[in-house]
Amino acid sequence: MALLDKVIVYEIKRAVARRKVISLVSITLVFEVGIYLLLEYAGTSRVASLLDPFHPYLWLVGILLPQSLLLHFIAISISSGSMSEEYEQGTVDFFMTKPITRMTFITGKFIGGFILVLLIYLLMVALSIGFSYSFFGAQEYVNFIPLVVGSVILSAVTFYSIAFALGEMLRKSSLAFLLSSSILIGSILVTTILIFVATILKDPTYYGYAQYLPSWGAEELPFFIAQHIPNVYLLLNFLSVFPIGQGTTAQAAVSIFGYSSIPAAIGYISFLRRDIPKKVT
Repeated sequence: MALLDKVIVYEIKRAVARRKVISLVSITLVFEVGIYLLLEYAGTSRVASLLDPFHPYLWLVGILLPQSLLLHFIAISISSGSMSEEYEQGTVDFFMTKPITRMTFITGKFIGGFILVLLIYLLMVALSIGFSYSFFGAQEYVNFIPLVVGSVILSAVTFYSIAFALGEMLRKSSLAFLLSSSILIGSILVTTILIFVATILKDPTYYGYAQYLPSWGAEELPFFIAQHIPNVYLLLNFLSVFPIGQGTTAQAAVSIFGYSSIPAAIGYISFLRRDIPKKVT
């Protein structure tokens, strides 16, 4: 266990030392501050009056809005380089000369990277709660925060696992990031089109097709959970990438489990069975 802990700490420190992570934290701060300043200083009295009924629930904005796209990009940015950058720097071969197993090494890398994603998201949550209370007064149904935050964290595992596996298999950080990002954007676009067609044709078959794509469960689970909060349905539809209503929490959870566990397993198998080069150029 001590070796695993050391790899986890090493991965967090390694990722933090990269300028990319510093940029991600900066983007997080700008994103959260910008959202609440925009809501607080709405341009017209009409817009302000429309927002008034939602003031007690605006803690949801900073918690759910990043999950629609930003959080997945953060997860991809961190995990796509977790293994691939080690190959590019030639440090994997060095670690394998130490008294550490391949299983311990890759597990520590996987956990350490996700802990960093978790910490960045929890920063978003803290800012969201602080700004919503500061700008809009007392917030309601905050007892749902742990459940909603937990569902967002679970959702982030999907594209984190996909990018992690691609980073291990391709062993090129830039290529892994590009391909993972393309899968995210492409999946969201195709899912949106399928849901649009299902709505126009009033044919739920197309919605069923959309549920097979990785973005569906990763995007929808937190909104299925948040639907249990009274008086927020309109706000949730504004925040969600996809229209809310079709599918169930269980279906979204199964989707996340499938698209997280299978890529992770492939990444593990790749690392455990393939030869480790001294350096990938």
